[in-house]
Amino acid sequence: MTVTRERLPFMPTLRLLPDLEDAIRQLTGVRAASVVTDGQANPTEVHVLASPGKPAKQLVRDVQSLAMAQFGIDIDHRIVSVVQIEDESADADAAATVDPDEAKLPQTTADAVLEEVEASARPVIAEIALRSTGSEAEAEVSVTFESETFIGTATGASASSQRPRLVAAATLTAIAELLGVPTDVESASIVDTGTNPVALVVLTLAVPRIGSQSVAGSAVVRGDEAGAGARAVLAALNRRLGG
Repeated sequence: MTVTRERLPFMPTLRLLPDLEDAIRQLTGVRAASVVTDGQANPTEVHVLASPGKPAKQLVRDVQSLAMAQFGIDIDHRIVSVVQIEDESADADAAATVDPDEAKLPQTTADAVLEEVEASARPVIAEIALRSTGSEAEAEVSVTFESETFIGTATGASASSQRPRLVAAATLTAIAELLGVPTDVESASIVDTGTNPVALVVLTLAVPRIGSQSVAGSAVVRGDEAGAGARAVLAALNRRLGG
């Protein structure tokens, strides 16, 4: 199978250190965390949502110590931002005092901030085309992301059993500019669950400093197997495509 892709100028923001994010969430008082990286898995932004009680500067130092001790990553304190919000059960009149240089938002915005820290813009499948010529087939997938369009194609055998892998490969090459790390399709298939068929995709990523990682994604087929296969690829990479 051969793949080609159209390269467009784009500076991706990625989240290639999910293990570091998970570790930061285990720190006392931390409620959510998001680590934005470049294509080489170097942190460029670290966002932490925490409960009041511990000074923000101490939280920053905790993040730095954790990253160095557990992952060997030296984080500049200037890229770490901390927002502290009262727990829902806390009395508004008993709010903890925070240093002037610490960000403090009212409780009414807690849900919005949590969503902003964890959520990010996601690529969207815009169009899928399948073409067959004799024994060869081609899949072309268009993906939109932040007003940019990315197109990926893949060619292979025209057998119907190969189409899920073909669509997955085309989707993967379309978002290669966003992902920024070498990624291959390990497997792609349509699975009969007894109710609705499901597209299941397993991908292998070569992540700097971490090594090879396998991720899986799935999407329910709702009349369009190709569309479900493409969405399964995005689902597998969901955490790594966030800005």
